[in-house]
Amino acid sequence: MAQEWTRSEGMIIGHDLDPSVVAGELKERAILAQLEWFPSSPQLLGLNVAVADDRVATVPAGSTEVVPGPTPAELADELAILFEAEVRIGNATADHLPEGDSPLGKVWPSEDEESAVVEPTPTRIVEIGRTPASSVPLLAALEGVDLGDLELADDHRALLAELPAEKEGWNFGDLPLVTLSVTDGEFQVFLVTDDHLEHIVSHNWGMDAAIVPGGHDKALNLPGEVIDLVGDRLELQAIAQAVPGADADALWASVATTGEESVWKVVRALGLPGSVAGFLLGTTDLEDVEGVTVHLARGISNAIGRSVDIMMGQPQSMVKPLWNSYESVAVERPWIIHAAVAAEAIVGAGMLVAAVRATPPRSGWMRVAGIVGGLMVVDSIAELSLAKHVSKRFARRAGEA
Repeated sequence: MAQEWTRSEGMIIGHDLDPSVVAGELKERAILAQLEWFPSSPQLLGLNVAVADDRVATVPAGSTEVVPGPTPAELADELAILFEAEVRIGNATADHLPEGDSPLGKVWPSEDEESAVVEPTPTRIVEIGRTPASSVPLLAALEGVDLGDLELADDHRALLAELPAEKEGWNFGDLPLVTLSVTDGEFQVFLVTDDHLEHIVSHNWGMDAAIVPGGHDKALNLPGEVIDLVGDRLELQAIAQAVPGADADALWASVATTGEESVWKVVRALGLPGSVAGFLLGTTDLEDVEGVTVHLARGISNAIGRSVDIMMGQPQSMVKPLWNSYESVAVERPWIIHAAVAAEAIVGAGMLVAAVRATPPRSGWMRVAGIVGGLMVVDSIAELSLAKHVSKRFARRAGEA
């Protein structure tokens, strides 16, 4: 493989698509590809190919070498004409759908049909990353969601949560993150390494997939590195590498499973307790997960207190010397903190009021002042809550002594 092949994702949209027939046509052209589809909507076929120098990868029947084939535009046009479909491969598109009803109407209901659709169920997630333990109570309070905290190896932890149906998305921990998600029985795993959506690695165990090994009959006839150009093994390997103690081979083997079995297989492959699978499937309550600590979605001041207690319970904490100094000020000279908090609140409130009373249209600087003022008011409240918690904590320790 002298060329630098890059995976290119695409889609085939048609009225009467049969994945096996599409795979047969790709084999006739010796195209190396992977097809993906939901069993309930085969009229939408995902199509992964490999591209180099604007040529699609092919593997002739009598060879195991990858060689350049048609351009994405040529292949898209051929498939669109053959299946009377709309085909997209990377940036190349071809539309030969007959005029009339769109096949997408079978996938996405109309507004009238949506009113009869059953309300979506909550989403259960397990998020794995290096989020500090002291941050979890604050995350629960800010997100308004109860969080389960499960300590893992190598300073990793899994955060477990049930998200209400109306809550869109999540982002509890610090990147990179591996997230297991079950929504309406659909099980997916995501690996997020940065803020670019294109870089998200994911796998959906609710989809069917088929490798088209070029002109060969079976994928086993080709080297693994060739299949990896279009297959999912490398993505699942990346997910496993982001979780300490995970078994990449077991995770790859899980792609052959479906339904609840896939949840159990993936959880075991990632080295998580079996009760985590029960939580994802809705058969185990959050507090019953093995080894989990539950942080309820209480108020900010309560969360600050719990975060401080967790942080100070860690002997290796880098902030402990600084914290001891803060504690001495909060206990022995609380008027210093109260004065600082009052000044911050007065300045912040003044900026916020000025921004609200400003005559429209407000300048950019005035809008910034309103935002900063609001943040200062919130920060002053949090600072006062923290100082009160520190004083009570010191008094409690003194009483115990």
